[in-house]
Amino acid sequence: MIVELGARQRGRILSPVRVAAPRRSQPRSLTVMILLAVLPLFGQSFHYLVDVPPLYALSKSWPVLTIPLAVYALAQIELPFKSLCIALLAYLVAITPAVSMVQLGNGLTDAMATTVKVWPFAYCFSLAALLTLLRPTLPQVRGALIALGAGTFVIMLALWLVIPPEAYATDPLQSKLLMYDVERGPRIYMPMFFGVLFLFYLSRRFCAYREWWTIPLLLIGLLLMVLIYKQRTALGSVVLVVGFAMITSARGWWRILAVGMALLATLVLAAAYSADLASRAEQMLGASLSIRQNSIVLALDYLEVTPLRWLLGVGAVTRFSNVTLADILGNNQFYLADIGWIGIVFEYGVIGAVLIAAFYVAALRTARKAASGDDPMTQALGDYVLFALATSTIYSVVFTPGEVASVMALALYWRNARRQAGAQRPLHSPKRPVFGMGRA
Repeated sequence: MIVELGARQRGRILSPVRVAAPRRSQPRSLTVMILLAVLPLFGQSFHYLVDVPPLYALSKSWPVLTIPLAVYALAQIELPFKSLCIALLAYLVAITPAVSMVQLGNGLTDAMATTVKVWPFAYCFSLAALLTLLRPTLPQVRGALIALGAGTFVIMLALWLVIPPEAYATDPLQSKLLMYDVERGPRIYMPMFFGVLFLFYLSRRFCAYREWWTIPLLLIGLLLMVLIYKQRTALGSVVLVVGFAMITSARGWWRILAVGMALLATLVLAAAYSADLASRAEQMLGASLSIRQNSIVLALDYLEVTPLRWLLGVGAVTRFSNVTLADILGNNQFYLADIGWIGIVFEYGVIGAVLIAAFYVAALRTARKAASGDDPMTQALGDYVLFALATSTIYSVVFTPGEVASVMALALYWRNARRQAGAQRPLHSPKRPVFGMGRA
């Protein structure tokens, strides 16, 4: 405690007043280093990266290691949609494994092992707790996200230039990073959570400030995704969300120009492909289209046996189980992760699908509430939820649920930090953007 002696007043000395010592803040560089280290774990950047076993193992164990943070958040932090998140986790971790034991004949160990992929939903709690305890400034959080996003493209380009062609693997069990297939050739399946978020930040920054240098960076990022990443659904969803952001953010003749360019591009594509659009699309998508169609038919046929399967789903199995879904369905070309929401209904039922959809809507609402007109990063967080919803038409939303859960936690921290800053602002201070958003 610090003892402050009162000033002399009318010949008297006021009694000593005890005040709490100010909290000694940690160095800024240490805070940023912690953010750079842990945010990729919450964003599941290494969750399927078998190429780097230590990071892969750490990412898989991260939900367990952060349980104390999640408990702290539940007990000490006022969180929106807390009941929804608890209900979702309870259903996915408790109800679905029991259903899989009945429907698929899983043992208890196999049934619980199938829940590992949904544990990152709890990152909405644990990351919120970590940010609350760490108390980084908003420029620090923004800077860390920008550094991770730009670094994603730099590392991807460096790997593309350095790695020899023979290092690319055709078997996903050998490599989930350096992949090769006949249709697309060699490609780098880079974890793109921060990279895509960075692209959305650039588009929102252009919309907010008309800073033209952001457009070349945005186009370079898209070009690298086309040439190196080569994920059609992800790339199309990025373009869709960026276009939506620019059209809705534009005003006056800017909006007219944006809408005109979008219509012109649509007309050009329609004229080029109108004659045989279906056949060209099938050739473009290759064998993956027929495999997805086959998986959808198999899933729907299996669900139609009883209404209970539609309601609760049938659960899933692991690749280490004695019986696989291919054995149960009688087809080796069944991929649950590639049929979007139909796969979610197959595994978790309509109840589970509704809970997961509600979680995504909650994350979007949280991001929208945190967003402000002068902050491109908070707007980019909301754009990422839209991107995740767009890709969910093909990819499973439980493939990397930690991404949207992290977006929700970041948006919540951003909103609370703004509120606290507004409450601490002097009553008659001039109105101005807090934290120097965008141009800081």
